[in-house]
Amino acid sequence: MSRRRTALQTRLVLCAVTASALLLSGCGAQGALVGLHPAPPEASTSAPLDAEGAGAIATRLLSEAGAVAAEKGKAGDAARAEILAGDALTVANAASARGAAEPPPETLQVPPEATLLGQSQGREWPRAILAATLDESTNVQVLHVMMSTAPAEPFRIVSQVSMLAGSELPALAAPSEGAPMLAMTQKEGLPGSPEEVVKAYAAALAHPKPTASALVTTTDPFAVALKASADKQSKDLGALGTLTQTHTPDLKGAVSFRLADGGAVTFALMRRTDTYKASAKTKELTLPADLAAVAGRRAVTSTAEFGSLEPIAMVLPPTAGAAEAIAATDLLVSGKGR
Repeated sequence: MSRRRTALQTRLVLCAVTASALLLSGCGAQGALVGLHPAPPEASTSAPLDAEGAGAIATRLLSEAGAVAAEKGKAGDAARAEILAGDALTVANAASARGAAEPPPETLQVPPEATLLGQSQGREWPRAILAATLDESTNVQVLHVMMSTAPAEPFRIVSQVSMLAGSELPALAAPSEGAPMLAMTQKEGLPGSPEEVVKAYAAALAHPKPTASALVTTTDPFAVALKASADKQSKDLGALGTLTQTHTPDLKGAVSFRLADGGAVTFALMRRTDTYKASAKTKELTLPADLAAVAGRRAVTSTAEFGSLEPIAMVLPPTAGAAEAIAATDLLVSGKGR
């Protein structure tokens, strides 16, 4: 490929923010975020914040999000809504309700180190920050998008998703310059709009009848694992029944940035539905333990349906080529059977 592709690990030298930086600059940076100070006279194409201020905001938000991740009930939902929004809030609330959220760390005095990868360009709203952290327990990089939607609105985390093994995030423009944000329908300089690409990826993941598209590739670890799991389950079911999987894009909270090479990175959410249907001659289907726990029953005589949330990040190449998922995960959130 002619497109410059540098490993995320190389890009993570941009700006590591420490706890001392947070203590010194966090409060002042938040004031600048919400437009309480007049805009400086620089060109409107520059980034709205300096790297230190943007990094401090990212570190503060990630620390606060970790502190309330596992809180349950309405109080937990309310606490998370002060720090998260959009797709990140949807996933975090579902994880808490399922008991899948990690408990807060033993100490919150030292915030997690956030590495600033880029921020939006210009002094209009919405404004966004893209940062990364390293999950030291798994050695997996996690991408986080923070956004302020209006002058009176503070930054909140709107998307966070773990990178896939072997995946790379091409560089954005330097944080001081700012990376343009793209509308989900914007196609200029891309093989397809971010909206078209996410929809094509969702259709290409369907089981048992995927819809192939030149816009996307499904050779990433997430897509490969999904296909292998669905194929195995269908084989195991045999004549007892069928499995159908659909992936529906939920683009209300999607965010896209232009990359330095002219491509784009898009953060979005898909909702997967797994439907198990017993054949006419099958008296009942016995569900695996994890699915039975969600459905509230061990066996079904007709159908069982399960819902999962799938936050993803996709890299779109400039001009031509197939987009690929570089980050993705899934969370089982609902189930019912009869």
